[in-house]
Parts: sequence; C-alpha cells; structure tokens
Amino acid sequence: MNLKEDLRKWPFQLAILFGTLVLFLIANTLLRNVPSLSFVPPFLGILVVIEIVFFVTLEVKEGAQKHGWKHEAVDTLIALAVALAIWYGASFVLNTSTPVSGVVSCSMLPNLQRGDFVIVQGAPVSAYGISMTPDELASLNGKAVAEYNGANISIDGSMFPYCLRNRNQSVCQAFIQSPSSVIERKGAFTYRYERCPISLSGGGGAAEPCLKSVAFHGTEYLTNFSHDIIVYQPVPGDVYSVVGDIVHRVFFVIDVEGKKYYLTRGDNNPVLDLQVYDYGNGAGNTPIAQDKVRGRVLARIPLLGYFKLFISGYFNEDPQCKMQLEFTHN
Repeated sequence: MNLKEDLRKWPFQLAILFGTLVLFLIANTLLRNVPSLSFVPPFLGILVVIEIVFFVTLEVKEGAQKHGWKHEAVDTLIALAVALAIWYGASFVLNTSTPVSGVVSCSMLPNLQRGDFVIVQGAPVSAYGISMTPDELASLNGKAVAEYNGANISIDGSMFPYCLRNRNQSVCQAFIQSPSSVIERKGAFTYRYERCPISLSGGGGAAEPCLKSVAFHGTEYLTNFSHDIIVYQPVPGDVYSVVGDIVHRVFFVIDVEGKKYYLTRGDNNPVLDLQVYDYGNGAGNTPIAQDKVRGRVLARIPLLGYFKLFISGYFNEDPQCKMQLEFTHN
C-alpha cells in the first residue's frame, strides 16, 4: 500500500476525517465525566481541522505540480465560484441569506444535538402570536419585580440568574424549593415557574426552577415544543452576541405596529433568552427584530455541523451537554 498515493484520494481523505470525528464522539461520550482526560475530545477536534488543512494543501500542491501554479489558481477560483453559486442558489430557493447553520451548544436538547447541521428557510413562523405597543415592548427590558411572601423585590434580569448569584437570600431559597411560590413581573409580562427534573449524563438526577408560562393581558401561555425553531443573529452587546448565530425555539411572535419581534427559548434552557442576564457586565438579551432572523429550521443533518464547529474554534462542549431538563407539559 502506498500511503502517499492513498492520501491523495478523496474517499480515503473522507474516511480519515469521519474516522477522527467518530473517535471524537466516542471520547466525548466516554470521557465526559473524567476530568483528567477532558483534553482528549478537544484534541481530536483540533486534529480534524489539521486534517482538513493538510488535505486541502496536498490537493493544491499536487495540482500545481501537475499543471503549474497558474492553472491551479484558476481551478481554485472556479471551485470558489461554484461554491458561491451553490450558496446563493440555496439562499434564493430557501429565501434566506443563511441557508445552513450549525448547532454550537446543547441548549436545544433533546430535539437538536450539538454538531447538527441545520437547513434554514425564510418562511412564516408558527408560535404564539401577540400584539404590543412600543411601550410594552420596551418594558420587557426593564427591571423585574418578584412577588414573594407579601413583599415586592426589584431585581435586574430575572429570578433565575438573580438567584444563581444570590442563592442564600430567602426569596431565592423559596424560589429554588418551591418556584411556584414566587411570581415575577416585568413590564407587560408575568412569569410563572415550576420545578423541572434534570437528567444527568453521569447518572442520577436533580431539579431546578424553570419557566412554566408567560401571562400577557390576562392570557397564560404555556411552554410549547411544537413551535418553530429559528436561527437568529443576536444584537451586538447582548449576552448571546459573543456566541454567534443562535438556534432556538420561538415562544412569541410579537406584532408592534406592523413590525415583528421574536422571543425565543432553548428547549434545554430554564428561561427565555430575554430573561438571561449577565451580572458581570450588566447585559441581557433584547427582543429579536425581524431583520435579525435568518429563518426557521427546515431540517437537520446529524454530525455534519461538527466540521463547521471545529473550523470556527468550538472544540469544547459546554457543561449543559451533561444535563437535560424534563418538562411536565408541552
């Protein structure tokens, strides 16, 4: 067997790439709860990137040796042009500027997995629809008021991030043990919580407060996993803006004087994206305007998204991949 010749064959190259990816997945599963070996999965992810760079370089070098650098440059430009044509063709057919994306985190478990490759379509979104005034929309980013034991407590963000930071406060102890005993109001919304079981990858379980419903103008809207999933670009300065595009399920489609805004939530997240708050920099997330929405998820292809993740530098999985929330209602 001539290894050098085999490395030039694309079936052999694909076998190596997917073989390394399979090793990554196996190591990621078996070593997830072994801290001393936690470096192995990221190492394999980096190895995938090195292999991609190596195979591309090998292909270019071989082409230049056979036909000359000028011919290889032309071939490379043609390949880029074809790739762009496919991208813009898919964008036109699917009616979106971003026809594909990759799932970076485990916030959508179990319905989307980290490493899924998703196909995106610009189309109407199915979710709860409500109408708001501009003032009501603006009120969603103000301070929240927690009602507990006959008292009102003003907080930044929402109860969940507040109690992660102030766990020993009496209102937070009540919120952790009996989430339904604390009612959170923020602007036009009233948030109600329940206690959600958590399945842990290492075995055993736990429970934590999670959002049960949102009330608006006297109507209660329960968490609903039949709503569409969208891909959106966070507003610069929002907590999620450091991650890149977000793939989450829509909770509300809000009409504000003819303009549409979206409120979303990860299926494996305890609260809406709007309720997430970073006390370190005093930032939260804002409602998503229509022009920030790439489109709704039309389909998913497992595993292929890992190549995009590795090329983008996402080698480590987040702690959320070790847990999954279980909701008692749809």
